[in-house]
Amino acid sequence: MLKTIPPIERITHMYELVSPVKPLVVLKYLSILVIGAGAMLLVPLIVALYFSEYTIAGTYILIGSVIILLGSLFHRLLPEGELEWKEALIIAAVIFPFAALLSAIPFTFSAGMPFLDAYFEAVSGVTTTGLSVAPATVGPAFLFARSWLQWVGGIGIIIIILMVFIPPGTSAHRLYAINSPETPLRPGVTATAKLLVQIYCLLTVVSFLILVAGGMPAFDAVCHALSAVSTGGFSTRADSAAGFAGLTIPFLITISCLMGAFNFSLYPRIIKDKNALLSDIQFRYFLLFAAIGILLVFFTLTETMNPAEGLSVASFQVISALSTAGFSTVDIGTLPDGTKAVLTVLMWVGGSVGSTAGGIKILRLVILLKVVHLVFIRYFLPREALTPLKLGKDVIETEMVYNILTFVFLYSLVLVCSSFLFMLYGFSLDNALFEVSSALGTVGLSCGITSAAMPDILKGVLIIDMLLGRIEIVPLLILAFPRTWVKK
Repeated sequence: MLKTIPPIERITHMYELVSPVKPLVVLKYLSILVIGAGAMLLVPLIVALYFSEYTIAGTYILIGSVIILLGSLFHRLLPEGELEWKEALIIAAVIFPFAALLSAIPFTFSAGMPFLDAYFEAVSGVTTTGLSVAPATVGPAFLFARSWLQWVGGIGIIIIILMVFIPPGTSAHRLYAINSPETPLRPGVTATAKLLVQIYCLLTVVSFLILVAGGMPAFDAVCHALSAVSTGGFSTRADSAAGFAGLTIPFLITISCLMGAFNFSLYPRIIKDKNALLSDIQFRYFLLFAAIGILLVFFTLTETMNPAEGLSVASFQVISALSTAGFSTVDIGTLPDGTKAVLTVLMWVGGSVGSTAGGIKILRLVILLKVVHLVFIRYFLPREALTPLKLGKDVIETEMVYNILTFVFLYSLVLVCSSFLFMLYGFSLDNALFEVSSALGTVGLSCGITSAAMPDILKGVLIIDMLLGRIEIVPLLILAFPRTWVKK
């Protein structure tokens, strides 16, 4: 059995979904997550007080306190119960749109945005996308809050709450299995959650230090460290990484994005085995896709940029798209169609399973390539020959292949339908596909479509795409499945 697999492929008890969920159990554990989400809302309060944005600070205090009190009340009143897989799936589907809803309220007050725009910004934050409809004049508390939201969404809200609020047991194990693609790195899931958060915090500190050392102001470095390691892409500058002069800071931002785009389980293994990085199949394929992408983008830029500038832009934007970070050093809308086409494909690919990156994920694509290879090999072998599908030394089960094919099909279907809706509003196919790919891959690059002036319907489409991309489609669809709630 392959150990490093996407979360939904790890669920071996899907038969439980034939019976409806227990709403009180879902609410019991959701109340714990509400308490944690309320506590996280209090963090931007510190920044608001530091910059004397007292009205915004008061908003965060009020909303955070009310949410914590309501969560505590529901937790005390609701009966105890163990989560089954179906309840864990529901919680995974609900927590991201709900956390975005809570964060949208202070966003509305701090930036004077319509609530739909504020919710768009909050969803873009918690899903680590980075598409923005915020005005250019927002204050530092808003800039920090959305980067903080990306940082929390990057590691996973439930992973953080598992570390603090939920005691070890069956429910904790199932919440971890739904939200993390890795087998536990330590004997218990709580210990594993703590280790993952420790690694995440360490990478963030390293990112902050190298950005400050590279000449970035401290506040900007904090925000960019939060959004780079989470491969989120929100910047304190309206023109993203292009707002910083020279090549040093964009290079350091790239390093920070790469730290978040690789499988987190690699870091403990690297300490024990220096060859662990190069032996990781996802890392090797990431380098392959990046190298091919840089060559192709460089080729498409030869007529519009000199070689030095073209190589710089190609390297930064390819890593930004493939890691799904979404920073930019150029106006994406001015790039040639060929360049945008390559970046679109890279946004479909995404980063490693077990990282903060989005997209289809390298591991899924590698397994599909293995399937194609096996199909061709079978033509040259006797029918009775046994040819198991293997990745390294691990045998890939048929059920996992079915799940991956289903996910890729659903991903493609959402991509096509969403792009078609954009085309109905007059956008060209290439630009519509680019924008939707960015949202569904939780990337954040924009060719100029995403703005406050965008029709509300299209904002809603991108909101759904961002949520589907972060939650990975299946849990959100199960949430809308009638049998989830009503016994047939």
